[in-house]
Amino acid sequence: MGCIRICGKVILAPIVIPYKLCFRRKRPTPHSNNNIRPSLAPPPPPPFLSASTYSNLNDNTSQQHQQAPSFDSQQPSPTLPLPTADYEVFLSFRGPDTRHQFSEILGLFLAKNKIRTFLDDNELRQGDRIAPSLAKAIEQSKIYIPILSLKYAESKWCLNELAEMVEREKRNDGHIILPIFYLVEPRDVGHQTGPYEVAFQQHARKYDAKTILSWKNALQRVGKIKGWTVKSKDEHATIIDRVSSVVWSHINRSEDLLGADEFVGMDDHVEAVMEKLSLDSPGTIMVGLHGFGGIGKTTIARVVYHKLATRFERRCFLEDVRTTQEGKDGIISLQRKLISNIMITRDSDPGYVDDVHRGRKLIQDRVSQFKVLIILDDVDERFDFKEVLGDPRKFVSGSRFIVTSRNTKILRSLNENQCRLYEVRPMNRKLSLQLFCRSAFQGNAPLPGYETLSQEIVQRTEGVPLVLKVVGSSLLREEKSFWEDTLLRLGKIPHKEIIERLKISYESLDYEAKQVFLDIACFYIGRRKDFPSYMWSDLGFHPVTAITILTQRSLLKIGDDGDLQMHDQLRDMGRAIVREENIEQPWMRSRVWDKKEATELLQNMKGSNQVKALVVDDAYDNVGKLKRQHFLNLPKLRYFEAQQVEFIGDFINILPNIRWLCLPLHKSEGHHPINFPMENLIILDLNCSSNLQDDWGGWSQIKMAKKLKVMDLSDCPSLTKLPDFPESGSLEWLDLSNVNGLDSGVELDVGNLWNLKLLHLSNIKIGRITGGTIGTMESLQDLDLNDFECDNLKEVLVDIEELTSLERLQITRSEKVLLGKLPTSLKLLYTSYKVVNLWELLELEDLFVLDSNSELEIPPADEDSWWKVSKLKSMMLKKTKIEVVPTTSSCMLPSSLTSLLIWDCLESVWLPTLENLENLIHLAIKECSYLGEIQGLDNLLQFNKLETLELTSCPLLTSTFLRGSAGTAAGKIVIESLRELCIRKCGGGIPHLPSFPRLTTLEIGPLTPPDNDDQVNIYLYMNIQGYT
Repeated sequence: MGCIRICGKVILAPIVIPYKLCFRRKRPTPHSNNNIRPSLAPPPPPPFLSASTYSNLNDNTSQQHQQAPSFDSQQPSPTLPLPTADYEVFLSFRGPDTRHQFSEILGLFLAKNKIRTFLDDNELRQGDRIAPSLAKAIEQSKIYIPILSLKYAESKWCLNELAEMVEREKRNDGHIILPIFYLVEPRDVGHQTGPYEVAFQQHARKYDAKTILSWKNALQRVGKIKGWTVKSKDEHATIIDRVSSVVWSHINRSEDLLGADEFVGMDDHVEAVMEKLSLDSPGTIMVGLHGFGGIGKTTIARVVYHKLATRFERRCFLEDVRTTQEGKDGIISLQRKLISNIMITRDSDPGYVDDVHRGRKLIQDRVSQFKVLIILDDVDERFDFKEVLGDPRKFVSGSRFIVTSRNTKILRSLNENQCRLYEVRPMNRKLSLQLFCRSAFQGNAPLPGYETLSQEIVQRTEGVPLVLKVVGSSLLREEKSFWEDTLLRLGKIPHKEIIERLKISYESLDYEAKQVFLDIACFYIGRRKDFPSYMWSDLGFHPVTAITILTQRSLLKIGDDGDLQMHDQLRDMGRAIVREENIEQPWMRSRVWDKKEATELLQNMKGSNQVKALVVDDAYDNVGKLKRQHFLNLPKLRYFEAQQVEFIGDFINILPNIRWLCLPLHKSEGHHPINFPMENLIILDLNCSSNLQDDWGGWSQIKMAKKLKVMDLSDCPSLTKLPDFPESGSLEWLDLSNVNGLDSGVELDVGNLWNLKLLHLSNIKIGRITGGTIGTMESLQDLDLNDFECDNLKEVLVDIEELTSLERLQITRSEKVLLGKLPTSLKLLYTSYKVVNLWELLELEDLFVLDSNSELEIPPADEDSWWKVSKLKSMMLKKTKIEVVPTTSSCMLPSSLTSLLIWDCLESVWLPTLENLENLIHLAIKECSYLGEIQGLDNLLQFNKLETLELTSCPLLTSTFLRGSAGTAAGKIVIESLRELCIRKCGGGIPHLPSFPRLTTLEIGPLTPPDNDDQVNIYLYMNIQGYT
């Protein structure tokens, strides 16, 4: 289903893409019949259209195709041009026998299922030998499909090619033969009887015995292979369906298509799930994957998702539904992500989905109109499908849902009790050993001397993928004695106790790593590693070493933003370890993360010396007002987090070991807690305290906090003044972002902030900065001054160049200010200021220049300084005037760029040439009204890594930018890497596009018509699988 926008109206309708996407209509001549439609190439079937439907096309369809060239028999054998991509299927047939009735339809059907298919027609062959280009096609192809017709054996070229196929198949290097016997019997082919006997009698007069024998051996081999026999034209559609299905299955069985090591052993699971999905059946079907944690449910769902994604109009993978649903606005968050993915919108748009009912209505009214594939990963008994998505029966026929859960009860209740269940069972011994070896040896087999140990360990892990990887990682590069000890401990663990098996890796950790692991499992999943690392360091731990050990043992992952990530099974294991400290009495455990247990502990004023960390949330239970006496029995508490809880009274002389306080203060009846313990406090997190005011009793203690390193006051709107910061100069992290209630005359004293590593002052306005300049903060690494207003900012930034540790700088203002030289240590720069030494920032990786007042001067290509910025990966220019110095020189951007976004640069009539950006992955040029040319984009072949290309609202930009390769016809060009292409509101129309075999998203129009031609003003958006 595509979306066509005509005259301002949006119509949902099926869209079929012709071989060459062309919206142009030729003007009718004075004598032409206006009722005659223009001659276009016939539309192929959309991806995965059934052959039975396709067989109803007009019989003369193939005659409308571009005819193959004929060659004079006196000329040498031509070499047919081949695209750059490797083929997957080589289709061999004798043209006069099967071309129009069968072969071309099969080839077209395979190609439009995005299977790269070479159609060999022996009529194009001249001479006795296989042409080099044809031999290359045979070598490249994974699958050979010879269509053995009545007169196939009369063609020496067909027989030569068949002999070559058989020879390559014998090498066992991945080539397979899938024969089709067209109006002949396999026995006639294998024994050369019937029509094949007559053909060989003729060949015997012309060719030597060795050649004849090679042909006969090839036919004998093929005749024994199980294939398909076509006995009449009525069987064409059925056979084509079956052939395509088998070919697709063979191609997608490749491990390379699935990805990394984690997909070992997934093939059987995936095949079973796809069978339950019944892709060719009408209606909506739901499949539920169940099994215990770590067994591979999510991995299987992800593999199926990637295999099938292109067979659906839209798709969405909703990860970790259970955890998302637990959070604030959990159901709304799920709905927003689903709608955003399906409708291709921004889920952050204000007012987009503000309540569950509106989200459900949007899903039923809009999302359900597409044929969708939706994955709901890790749901539990609280998940109600109809509450979140509405009635699944109202989705377009053909839609499919895959749900993973540890709970079969919830799965059975889905889709009117029609959810098809699939139990994910452990891996078999062979695959388990392979997966284990990937982690333990970084290979597919054990090292010499470790075979028996590996087999015994694999046997005792019982085929659980997560256990195999965790235990294997713990043994990597360890001595054999450690392996033997691990095997002994595995043998002592009770049968099927998965958590206990995971504990093997935990028990091998030292004390510090264990404590760090338990802290993360109970409290810090999703948090940046910096905050807890401050606390762990003050406790005498070595967090860098501990985190490294945990990641090496596959017990922990670090996200791209430095956030701590842990598998659910490992999290549950860690919490089970803590729970076992005292099953009956939570207040006797080291950590209390369950909010109800924490509430009971505080309300009953229980506790012990064992409790080290505690989280309480009034949203889960009525905690009441917390006073000093509630904490008297918690002397060892080092981490305390309270959400929506009211504190009152004096807290003097309690919690002497507290290191981390997370206290968003919301409620107030005129009472304010005072004398919070600050003696050993490392982190004070008051983020989003709507009721934090200037008269809070804790301010006086902060000044004397000698160890305080982190202070987060961001998003505290009631503050009108700034507190006194610790006199000790211990503070390393200060966030005052969005404290927008500050008086305009407030001064920020940085005299005691010389030790800061992070300072965020975005979106606030103060009078002055006193006590020094920014340059005195020698340790500063991250500085955010976006929309920061200060009367003496220019003076304060005068020595910013001296910040030799600064890596991230964000500084934007509406006024035009010349920013002085910046430190060359910068890795990220986000600015609206003009930077005088921009091209001297040799460590720069990300550059964002925005605001209409900013200017970007790009030096000419012959200047040496520009080329030293070799680490720049990402660049965004928004509302920026681009200038070259001098203007007559050519200029280029750094060839290291992988992402380039140029947006709303209205004053720019040209851009630097892109011809050297061979590493570019993402390119977007939007709303550049006066831009008429993009140098270098006329040769797409050089961008062999480009995945997304967006060109929108550039009305003067002509269509020559997509001719594929300068001087080469677009139809002969194959651009392998491109996955998303968007061209809207650009001038000159769209030329014949190159081939994009991996394209998944195509968005075209509306287009500005050229002066000398009509143009169909059409808006097309669709998800596809390749464009050729």
